[in-house]
Amino acid sequence: MLDGLVQFEAEIASPKSMRSRVIWPDSEGPWIDGGMEDLMVHFTYASWTAYNLGCALSMALSSKDDALGRSISEMMIRMISSMGAIQLAEIHLTPEALEDLRRSRLDP
Repeated sequence: MLDGLVQFEAEIASPKSMRSRVIWPDSEGPWIDGGMEDLMVHFTYASWTAYNLGCALSMALSSKDDALGRSISEMMIRMISSMGAIQLAEIHLTPEALEDLRRSRLDP
């Protein structure tokens, strides 16, 4: 994990089955299982943590359902924008490509 970066990761199986975690410098939170409401609460926690630490927030979402993944990604991007985000970038990867990225230890 890079210094100055808080990462929010989410794996989306369905609107009622998701899991997410927050990773910040020198620490890593547990995976939290739940639905859309839980995902939004956890995302708000990640945003607040990044703000309090003075870090940038990185978001990595994965879903086998492309339409669901894109709609949740768009919703979260709108939330980030409404919070005053200055710069956004969007990368779409299949779950397999994301796993390859993690194994190679490259940062997007």
